Amino acid sequence: MKNVLIFFGGVSCEHDVSVITGVLTLNALKCEKYNPIPIYIDENGRWFSGDALRDISFYKNFDLKKVKSVVLLPKDRCIYEKKKNGLKKIAEVSVALNCLHGLNGEDGSLAGFLTLCDIPFASPHIFASSVSMDKYYTKLLLSGLGVNSLPYVRVCRENFYKNKRIACQFVEKRSTYPVIVKPANLGSSIGIKVVKSGEELMSALENAFKYDGKVIVEKALEKFREINCACYKSGDKYIVSECEEPTLNGDMLTFDDKYLSAGTKRFPADLDKATETIIKDTVKKVYRKLDFNGVVRMDFLLSDGEVYLNEINSVPGSLAYYLFCDGTDKISQFLSTIIEDGIDEYLRYKSNEFVYRGGVLNGLGKLKR
Repeated sequence: MKNVLIFFGGVSCEHDVSVITGVLTLNALKCEKYNPIPIYIDENGRWFSGDALRDISFYKNFDLKKVKSVVLLPKDRCIYEKKKNGLKKIAEVSVALNCLHGLNGEDGSLAGFLTLCDIPFASPHIFASSVSMDKYYTKLLLSGLGVNSLPYVRVCRENFYKNKRIACQFVEKRSTYPVIVKPANLGSSIGIKVVKSGEELMSALENAFKYDGKVIVEKALEKFREINCACYKSGDKYIVSECEEPTLNGDMLTFDDKYLSAGTKRFPADLDKATETIIKDTVKKVYRKLDFNGVVRMDFLLSDGEVYLNEINSVPGSLAYYLFCDGTDKISQFLSTIIEDGIDEYLRYKSNEFVYRGGVLNGLGKLKR
């Protein structure tokens, strides 16, 4: 049986949403083949494990007495419980799965840490994660790949607070209202606001800068459709989902629309064949070009016959299982495919030579103090 670390929670504005993804994954994966081990990271950055973490109701009244404080060590591949007199080994780790949404997890930081710990992971690697998390770098990447995205302006916190009026004028010279203001490194529509006048722009920027030091301002589409599509791979095969269309209640899909209301979705989305092909081909192209692994969801906007790639979610909500599985009983097999592909990817990575012994240090004389 393979021990699978499931990371969720995190020091992030998307902490609660990540808990939902993590608990769902824990309970869906438990079978004869895998032993899923919860690694819950609280909002203070502390790591915990224990069976109580499998129950979503536990997080309403979190009891420290029912969980264990845990750590990983570099190049060790074991999970340990922290005890007063040292560390107690819990299990040797076979692979890890990232369910952390947002900063301090989805941004490549967990991928980097797991690499140092020599632990295989069935989620996107460092570069693909970090470039997908930052909306500004996503724009640069998509431009290089020839993928259509909305025009934008980047604004930095330091420049904004030097002179707010000039910063707003900078935006207005490069875009026309309405615009949409977005923190560069955030998801779940947090800190995002549609702005229709100069009076609203400054307050929207101030709000966005609470969450990030970098903000992008895009042209806001007034008549558009949002379409989501996901991809994962198994060996050399790329599996692209059918397209989904969430319904909007206003100018944009809000946090409440996504997580607090019973919003409706059209699945599969009602698209003409040409548009559907463009979306699916783009998803596969971006996934392949960035060397993604694990499951990734990409969100598109359709307007006036144009298709724009809006965001790349390297750790999508609920791991986007609902775009591939027509029943909860099939989630385990879906996750199994992703996990086994992650292990295979790790073995290919480990076949590389990482050390070159050129004798440089041997040729050095004694260092003078």
